[in-house]
Formats: sequence, C-alpha cells, structure tokens
Amino acid sequence: MIISTRSLFLLAILSFVFIQTTFASVFSQLQFIKISSPKSGQDITAGEKVVIKYVMQPLIKDNVAAGKALKLSINFHKRSGNKKQEKIRTVFSSCPIAAKEDKYVTYSKKWTVPKNTTPGSYAFDFQELVQLRRGQMVAIETVKFFTVPHICISGETLSSTEYFVRAGGKGANQSIAFAKAGGRVYHAGNFGHDAAWRNGRAFIQVSKETGDNCIVLYPGTNGTNTPEEAAEVLNSFGPGDWLVQQNEISHGGDIMKLAAEKGLNILFNPAPLTKGILKDFPFDKVTILVVNEHEAKALYEELGGKKDIKGLELAAEMLTIFDSMKGIIITLGGEGVVAKFKEESKVHDFKIPSRKVNVKDTTAAGDTFVVSKKKKKKKKKKKKKKTAENRKYL
Repeated sequence: MIISTRSLFLLAILSFVFIQTTFASVFSQLQFIKISSPKSGQDITAGEKVVIKYVMQPLIKDNVAAGKALKLSINFHKRSGNKKQEKIRTVFSSCPIAAKEDKYVTYSKKWTVPKNTTPGSYAFDFQELVQLRRGQMVAIETVKFFTVPHICISGETLSSTEYFVRAGGKGANQSIAFAKAGGRVYHAGNFGHDAAWRNGRAFIQVSKETGDNCIVLYPGTNGTNTPEEAAEVLNSFGPGDWLVQQNEISHGGDIMKLAAEKGLNILFNPAPLTKGILKDFPFDKVTILVVNEHEAKALYEELGGKKDIKGLELAAEMLTIFDSMKGIIITLGGEGVVAKFKEESKVHDFKIPSRKVNVKDTTAAGDTFVVSKKKKKKKKKKKKKKTAENRKYL
C-alpha cells in the first residue's frame, strides 16, 4: 500500500484533532476546579454582590496525578437562548488556584453585577488553563443565570404564577389618583363597545422578585380620539385649569395645542416615549414635564445633546432647552427623584431620596407619581388632667 505525503499529513492532523477532542472529553470529567457558586439557572439582581466560590481538586488523589490547573480567569457574558454572545467584561483575570496534595481547597470571591445590566440571560465563563501529561489545554465551564426582573426575553418561555384583569390605563390611573387626593377631575376619553373600561389592552409582565414590569400595549379605542372631540370638551375649561396628558391617545399633540390656546396649564408625562415624539407634541406649550431618567436621556439625545450627564445636571440642560417650561421632574426609580423649577428669576433645585420599601408591583407607579397631596399636620389634643372630678370618667 502506497500512502502519499499529503495523505500522511492529513492523517496526522485528524489524529491530532482526535487526541485533542479525547483530552477535552477526559478533562470535562476530571474537573480540576468545581464551581459551587453561583448555581446555573439562579436569578441575580443587577447591582448586587455575587459570591463566586470554587473548589480546587488535589494535585494528587488516590496516588494519581492527572494534571494541574495553571491559570483561572472568569468572564461575564450575555447569552441568547443557549448561545453565548459577546463578552461584557472580565470578572477576574487571574484567580487563586493553589492546590494541595490529597486535600480540597476552597476559594471565595465577591463581584458586583453592573448596575446597568438589563434583564435577560447571562453567564459566568470559568476559563481554565490546564497542564496535562502531554501538553496544555484550555477548558471552559459556563454557569448560566438570569438578571432580574426576570421578564420574558426573545426565544424564552416562562410560566406565570397569577393572572388578573383590571381597569387601568395611564389617563385613568392619573385621574383616579387625583380624585383620591381631593382634586376636581374631568376625565375624557372613548369607551369600547363593551363599555367596561377596556379602551385598550396592556399585557403586563410583573417580576415576582422585584415587582418591576414589562408592558406590551394595544391602543384600542384610545387611538380613536379626534381634535374635534377634544375641542368640545375643552370649551368648559380655561386659564387656571390643568390638562394632564400622556402619550397613549391619538392626536395628543393637537389636543395639547388646543388646551394651550385656551390658556390651560399642561402637565405632560410623555410615556410611552415613541420615536419622533418631539415632532408630534408641542413641548414649548408644556408647563411641567415629568419623565423618568431613561426618557429624559432619550429626549436630550434626540434634541442633539451629547454630554454624558444625569440627575440635576440633565434636568438643568432640559430646562434650558425648553425655556418656556416652569419645571422638569426626573424620577430615578429606587434612587428617588430630582427636579428643577423656575419661579420668575429664581431656579429651585430638589433632590429627594426614595424611602426603601418592599416592592410588590411597579405597575402604574409612574402614572400616579404625577399626583401629590400635602399631608395635614394633626393637631395634638390637650390631655386632661386627672382630677377628682374627671377621674371617674377615665
């Protein structure tokens, strides 16, 4: 049998690949490093500290030395389904790996998940350089986890725990909140044929762990409002009155212009923040703007802003751009709220931290935030002195 040089070369390559594959298979069973934390499939909150714990196997076990670990690094990856996407950052470039003979050694480290990590599927990749008898190889072990709020992501199916159907919508939520706070409210809108508050449909996922939500919105009859209907409603209102508006109804920009022409003050909560909203709504007619930090940043960038700013600095920039506004309020979720208000030639800054509570559900939190009610101070009742005359009545 005659074998050409080329065939021998190809055979050598195939043999090498086979040996490497075999070594990889053997290594996956050897597990020089065993990961005990975090566990695959667990939920991890963005911004929290994660305990990373791994166990080094002995250099010699049962009088056998299979090999040893030379280096261990840990990386943080984004995942899509079962596929690994880009590396986000290095967790630890070089971890302690000193092992002992016939003794397991445990190492523990803490790492903070970046606060800006969005909900979804992620992984820690433990990348280990190993010295075997006949060479070195790199082995990777992956620990998959989710960052909460664990909202359904592309290609994923989750089981729900509860299902509710409730009345709502941004306008309805705000109107009811104003009424509960003692305000005089006129709520205008179109009902569907069922006349049961179901002008539209909002499919809301709520995280059991944090109470955060994700919303898919269908406008329904909220998308049938016309300027003519709004003009008829606004005939009963004028200077001194307020229009509280969102971005969930049709012809919102036209309605805002009509209200401004009649001298109404306008409080605008531009949610959901749709593309091109600056063209659809006359922001120069707005008296008070209420936005969350993401909406504020998006508006600022759409206006051509390029600075990396946030908080009061962002509010100041926005108030300068919209110079006709009296105030801008930026909500910061769990961090509280900042605001800037103009009063003649003075500008007042407000920075209020949030009170930490056990969050059950954030649905409508942004809607009802636009309503506030000053608490009345309770008058202290004067205690009667216990005298012989009144003691018998106590």
